[in-house]
Amino acid sequence: MATTLVMTILDILFVGIIVYYFLVLLHSTRALQLAIGLALLILFLNALAWLSKFFGFIAMDWLLSGAINILTFSLPVLIVILFQPELRRLISKLGTRESIFRRLTSFLDTPTLTADSVDIICNAVKHLSTCQTGALIVIQRDSPLDSFEESGVILESNIQEELLITIFTPPSLLHDGAVIITKHTIKAARVILPLTDNLHLTRNFGTRHRAGIGITEDTDAISIIVSEETGFISLSISGRITSNLTPSELKGMLSVMLKVKS
Repeated sequence: MATTLVMTILDILFVGIIVYYFLVLLHSTRALQLAIGLALLILFLNALAWLSKFFGFIAMDWLLSGAINILTFSLPVLIVILFQPELRRLISKLGTRESIFRRLTSFLDTPTLTADSVDIICNAVKHLSTCQTGALIVIQRDSPLDSFEESGVILESNIQEELLITIFTPPSLLHDGAVIITKHTIKAARVILPLTDNLHLTRNFGTRHRAGIGITEDTDAISIIVSEETGFISLSISGRITSNLTPSELKGMLSVMLKVKS
C-alpha cells in the first residue's frame, strides 16, 4: 500500500514537472497563442458537432466528424510544425548548463574566461557606454556557436580592449552585428543573431537588444548589450535581460556566471 502511494506521488510529481517546463517553454512566445488557438479550435469543432447531432443536421454532422477525425490523426504532425522553434530550443539546451544533467556535474566545470579577460571586456563596455556607442558581445559557454560565427567575419584574435572598442565604433565596417567571444578569443564580428519572439519585452528594446536576448534563448551563451540611445549596459542570459547595469555590477555578474576565480 505504501509503495503504491509513493509511486502515485512520484507519477503526479513527474507529470507536474513535465507540464511546468512545457508551460515555461511556451511562455512569452507566439507558441502559447498557437496552443490556445488550437485548443479553442478543437473545442469549437466538438461543440458544433454536438449541436449538429442534437438538431439532427446529418450533412453538418458528417462534415464536422470528418474534420475532427482528420485533426485528431494529424495532431502530432501539426504540433511538430507549429512548435518547431520551441522544440528545437528545448533539444538544443539538453547537455548545456541549463539542463539538470549539467547541473549535477557542475563541480567539474572550468572557468570560461579568466579574471583578466572579464576585466578587459568590462573596461571596453564601460568606454562604449560612456560614448553611447552601441555594442553586442556574446560570450560562449557550453553551446557551440559555430553556425552563428559563419554569418560574420572570422577574426580569431586575442581579447583586447582597444580591439573591442574599435570594432563597435563607426565607421568601422564591423560595428553592425555581434562579436562572439569563445574562451580567450574574439572568434568573429559582424555576426547575425536570431531575434527573440518574446511578446512581453518593452518597446524601448530595439534590434540589438532583441538579438542579444534571442541568442540566449537558443543557447546557454551570455550576451552583453550597450544601448546606442542611452548608453545603458544590459546583460541577458536564458532569455532574461537585466538592464541599466554599472560596469562593476556587470563584472560581478560575469564573474559569478562564468565561475571566474579572482
